[in-house]
Amino acid sequence: MHAQGAFDRIEFEGMSFDERYRMLNGSVIPRPIAFVTTLNQDGSINAAPFSSFMIASVEAGLLAFSVGPNPVPKKTLRNIRRLGEFVINTVPEELAHQVQVCGDAQEREATKLEAARLNTLESERIGTPRIAESKIQFECTLHKILNFGESHMVVGEVVLMHARSGLVREGKIDPLLYAPLGRIAGRNYCRVRELISV
Repeated sequence: MHAQGAFDRIEFEGMSFDERYRMLNGSVIPRPIAFVTTLNQDGSINAAPFSSFMIASVEAGLLAFSVGPNPVPKKTLRNIRRLGEFVINTVPEELAHQVQVCGDAQEREATKLEAARLNTLESERIGTPRIAESKIQFECTLHKILNFGESHMVVGEVVLMHARSGLVREGKIDPLLYAPLGRIAGRNYCRVRELISV
């Protein structure tokens, strides 16, 4: 059996960061968005979206997300290093606009949540609040921060998971009711609309 069609060869060597970013972000899709909340030093809530997160270990209950290079360390990373905790709030499709607002630069952290018209809920095991409009939230304590080049992989242990009532059916999350938003690139996202069973 022979492969059909021709392929473009894409060499990473010699590419700039932006060029690699476009190639990777455009091909590793869709990605589940990590809408991370942390507490700033003054007690205000920092809410920042990161383009993906992953299961690092099922056995240990570890989730991970990546914080890319930045001239000044992002507040999310600084807050996690200081307090050792954070919440990964998942993003349902109806929060696309609000998440984009929180990803844009704002003068004050409180302005982001106000501008996005998002509410918070107290967490049970940690001090960092959750986003009320998120359908699934993971309260996490810091397990480890791994450095890869200039990027930081933040690994957290899930100490408590919250799922909106009705999402869990027979011990599983109903993906169509969950309706998570998938990240593509830039301001482009996708929806979960149908399932293919094979």
